[in-house]
Amino acid sequence: MLAHVRHNDGVITLQSPNGTMTALVYPEFGGRIGSLIVGSQEIFIADSSNDDPLSWGCYPMVPYAGRVRDAILKFAGQQFPLRKNLPPHSIHGTVFDRPWNVIENSSSAVVLEIDLGAEWPFAGTVQHHIHLTDTKLDMQLTVNALDAMPIQVGWHPWFVKPHATSLRFGAMLQRDSAKISTEQQVPQPATLVDDCFKDPEESLTITIGSVHLTLSSDCSHWVMYDIPLNATCVEPQSGPPNGVNDLPLVLDPNTSLTKNFTIEVQQIA
Repeated sequence: MLAHVRHNDGVITLQSPNGTMTALVYPEFGGRIGSLIVGSQEIFIADSSNDDPLSWGCYPMVPYAGRVRDAILKFAGQQFPLRKNLPPHSIHGTVFDRPWNVIENSSSAVVLEIDLGAEWPFAGTVQHHIHLTDTKLDMQLTVNALDAMPIQVGWHPWFVKPHATSLRFGAMLQRDSAKISTEQQVPQPATLVDDCFKDPEESLTITIGSVHLTLSSDCSHWVMYDIPLNATCVEPQSGPPNGVNDLPLVLDPNTSLTKNFTIEVQQIA
């Protein structure tokens, strides 16, 4: 994975119908939403040192999310090497740092598409639907498999550090010595975390300045990373880290998987 020199060529500006929200979509930088402004408040980390594609905006994670242990995919009795972009592991899939194609585009919505790439051993494509309304940012990922494959999807939003949160889950998955989640469930600690969670106990909310956000998804797992001083990540994933090995969802040829992520927005006084 190489850091990219960012430019504004091809950046798509989406605006809510009432004009209160603006999103910048970067097809060339992993099909990500690089900026979300509500009123005058930036919601996402909109830049990073050396434009490291892992560390800004809100990007899709496909065909796996989080770490894959030792960068080895195990499927159908075979082992397939993946890129070691977080040595010794692989992380966050094959599409977050590659250019996507624009399929449809309007003033408030865009559809992007990409193949899963040479660094994934099976053929398939994924579409990212992004829609900005007056009250929310809707995102949808649909993977279309050409070959049988294990699959996992998710989003990695880098939120500007909130001053208030309500992020309570029924269980946290304990990590092993390689910092990869196990199936062992433990209570959520009161400390800063870089961990995988299940079963939200209530609506997941964060407040940034005068903007209150409610996060929802039909994904089964959430990874929270709130150690940085400038950011908090709350990432919906269709499975846990290393889930393509430990808890695989397998798509047959010519079948698909669709998952959704919504950020509901409320401006407060």
